[in-house]
Amino acid sequence: MTAAEIIVLPPERWRQAKTLRLEALRREPAAFASSLADEQAFSDEVWIGRLTTAFQRDHNMTWYAELKGELVGMAGAYWQAREKRRHVATVYSVYVAPAQRGKGIASQMLGRLLDELSALQHLEKVGLTVNSACPPAIRLYERFGFEHLGRARRELRVDGQNHDLLYMERRLQSP
Repeated sequence: MTAAEIIVLPPERWRQAKTLRLEALRREPAAFASSLADEQAFSDEVWIGRLTTAFQRDHNMTWYAELKGELVGMAGAYWQAREKRRHVATVYSVYVAPAQRGKGIASQMLGRLLDELSALQHLEKVGLTVNSACPPAIRLYERFGFEHLGRARRELRVDGQNHDLLYMERRLQSP
């Protein structure tokens, strides 16, 4: 198991976050709801804004894995301010660079993310969607107590191929 440093990036490191995110979208296009083309079109201000709100925990947070000064992974979550949905968080953008997979880095990031979400008293549960054709990700979420809720068929279309998404969730704390 490789012990990466799990960190929150300050907004001034937005270029590194952008590079990692675009790498993830390029390498694993079927793993994310966003496309590479969509996010390449974002202005610098959008990238800076993403890191700023995550750094300030303004309804979202993102943890990054860093090895020897290089970002090798990310895992984020967001939640709404609206009264009826403020108790639910959603995990997004879980990614580990291919050369670092199988070393426990995703578990480190997801564990830290869930610990931090659990510390937010208003959050009761966390959900996510995962491509049904990605068994390693599904097993990771199951190890962390996520349960299967259902399947959305043909939910993503990537390069003309349809993909099903699985919906999963877990409790953070008692209501």
